[in-house]
Amino acid sequence: MGTRYEEGDVVATPDGRGVVAAVLTESFEFPQNGDDLAEVSANDDQPAYVVGLEAVGSAVYRASALETSDLEDRDATESTDEEALTEVVDEDVNGLDGLPEGWDRDSVLEYWSSIGGSWESCVDDMADEFEEERAKEHCSAMKDEVIRSERWRNRF
Repeated sequence: MGTRYEEGDVVATPDGRGVVAAVLTESFEFPQNGDDLAEVSANDDQPAYVVGLEAVGSAVYRASALETSDLEDRDATESTDEEALTEVVDEDVNGLDGLPEGWDRDSVLEYWSSIGGSWESCVDDMADEFEEERAKEHCSAMKDEVIRSERWRNRF
């Protein structure tokens, strides 16, 4: 069994650095370009890691394709030699529209990593600033930006 990663971990992937946005232990469908979905197998012994990439988009990887990295260190590992389980998805989402002025993709990924990388932890963190419904909307928009798709909703 290889290294295990958790939501919020900063990792290097074959497609560049990113933040683990979901750790899935049951098979699921991951959005691809257009209306396509890629079937991804996952279980407790071989989880699948959805990673929001620093450059843009997201993809799914096994632990063997990931290495611990750092978003702020320009000398940190940016990629590995392993392959992704899916193509990178990069859909036209408006996840940055409702965020404070000056926030960009890097800001979102850094925040997502700092709160543990889950929608639930985001809502808990934002509930102090916003009413619960607004916190949920805000965190959904942030995760849309991390994944670069809205099709994660109700899936993982």
